[in-house]
Formats: sequence, C-alpha cells, structure tokens
Amino acid sequence: MLTALLLSDIHGRVSMLKKIVKKGEYDIAFVAGDISNYSGGAYREVLETLSGGVPLTVAVPGNVDPPEVVDLGIDNVLVIHKQLVEVKNLYVAGAGGGIGFPFWGIPYLAELHIASFMRDLEKAVEHGPRVLHVLITHTPPSMTNLDRVYSGEHVGSKNIREFVETRKPLLHVCGHIHESRGMTKIGETVAVNPGPAMVGYYGIAKFGDDMREVAVELLKV
Repeated sequence: MLTALLLSDIHGRVSMLKKIVKKGEYDIAFVAGDISNYSGGAYREVLETLSGGVPLTVAVPGNVDPPEVVDLGIDNVLVIHKQLVEVKNLYVAGAGGGIGFPFWGIPYLAELHIASFMRDLEKAVEHGPRVLHVLITHTPPSMTNLDRVYSGEHVGSKNIREFVETRKPLLHVCGHIHESRGMTKIGETVAVNPGPAMVGYYGIAKFGDDMREVAVELLKV
C-alpha cells in the first residue's frame, strides 16, 4: 500500500507544514498549488521542508507561485505544469494556475486559459499510459462541492472537469477555494480539496497494491 500526503494552499506557512509532515509516515506528497506566501516568497523553504520530510513530492504551481518555483533543483521535489510524470508506479499529471487571478504574465486567468493548459496536458497524456492515476490542479473542477465560494457560486473549471470525465484518473487533488474543503466523486474519480494547509488542513490517500483503488481521509492538525 502506498500512502500519499495531500496538500494545497500552504501559503508559505512552514511552521504549520512541519506539524503536518510530522503527523505521519508518507511515501509521497501531492501539492495542489499556492506553495508561496501571498508575496510570492517562501516557496523554497516550503519545498525544502517537504524534501526533508517526505521521500518524494509532486506539486503544481498555484496563482501566487512565481515561475521560478518549477525548476529549483530541490532533491525529491517535482513541480510540474502541463506535464505527465511517472513516480512510484503512479502516472501523475498536473497543471497550475488559479482561475480568476493573475498567473505567469496572464493578468486574469480565465476559462480559455485553463482550456489551453488542459489541451497541452491532454497531448502529454495522449501518448502516455492507458491508466492515469493522479491529476493535480490548483483550480477545482466545476459544479462540485469543491469549487463553491461563500456566496454559493461555483467558480471551478469546466475544462478541468471535462478532462477528469474523459481521462478518469483514480484521484484528483485540487485546491484554490479555501472554503470548499471536501471530497466528491466524478464518475469513478475521487476528487478532493484537502483545504488550506496554512491553517492545518490536509488529507491522506491510501492506494491499493494494484493501484486500482484509493481511500482518502481529510484531517487537521
């Protein structure tokens, strides 16, 4: 059995992250963006903390993370955007950016930009595995309990949801909407927003030995 730590929206809170990492033994961490603080800093400290506490981390950039976060050369840390990687017998795909916010030169990330990201990701996955195990995005899929803001409006991405429905990953980890911590099913996919790690929220995913099933638990320090 493989155990994964699920994180999102750390926002540079290294002290809280250390508490979460010390709570268990993990084989891998999946981080759904907003690694940096709100000024775009502290990302190195966050990723070095994960590097020292978890054997391997795969992350995507969120809307507050600068482009430099992708290629820091930190041991046991992969930050991916519009890419597919194979790690620990898992195929993991990821795309960053938070809809409704600036992202890497885009003043306001809209659905059309997410659509472009997911088209590029589809090309990466197209010639890859028959089975996609994990999808990591910062933006949540649309029309779920994971993309609803305090007003009740759904603000997730239709294109991310369509990708999930088409590619059917075993697990989809997202974040961005702090108030929409939770889990849902999209077809056979378990989709989870583990909540903002900056205040102690996180999740654990346990994969079966055949990598065909996953059980998720939401926790708080």
